[in-house]
Amino acid sequence: MRLSVLSQLGTCLFGVTLAALVAGFFVFCATLPRASEAAELTVDGAKDRAIIVLTGGGGQRIEKGLALQRQGLADRVLISGVNPQTSKSDLASMGDQETLDCCVDLGPWARTTRGNAAESRAWLDRHGYETVLLVTSDFHLPRATAELRHSAPDVAIIGVPVASNLAPETGWMASPGAWDLLAGEYIKYLFVRVRSVV
Repeated sequence: MRLSVLSQLGTCLFGVTLAALVAGFFVFCATLPRASEAAELTVDGAKDRAIIVLTGGGGQRIEKGLALQRQGLADRVLISGVNPQTSKSDLASMGDQETLDCCVDLGPWARTTRGNAAESRAWLDRHGYETVLLVTSDFHLPRATAELRHSAPDVAIIGVPVASNLAPETGWMASPGAWDLLAGEYIKYLFVRVRSVV
């Protein structure tokens, strides 16, 4: 009898946990920071701000980060997670060479989002920035923000989402690939949040 009660209790707890995870997934998807809803940035305080771009997204993230710098919205740019063989001249089509030479640093060491955060923290410490514009794909921004906040809790982070064709703002539910991508990103995000509190 006691085993039956415990079995029923375990089944109930499993069901509640599963329902919470499923509900959390849909909340996660519904509240993703989207490029169309991003707050407008101003040049006020730009000299005290930096831009950190996480590589990926077919170059769109880098283009966005360099565009923000050209608009005078931050002082310096770190592109984290570049191929070690990539040089600034390889990025000339995305931004003018003078800006690349003076105001952009390439971070070749990171291979994961957690690595991006560690690389970014070291760079921020060297340059003394306390506010950063974090540029990455919209679906990736919650996890990237959580990782950087865990690594650099004293830094103010302003997320800049870049639209992604892999998980578009509208119509993603009709794409099996988008479901797979967002589910994987949601699970990774949960692991980061749990790791941050234990």
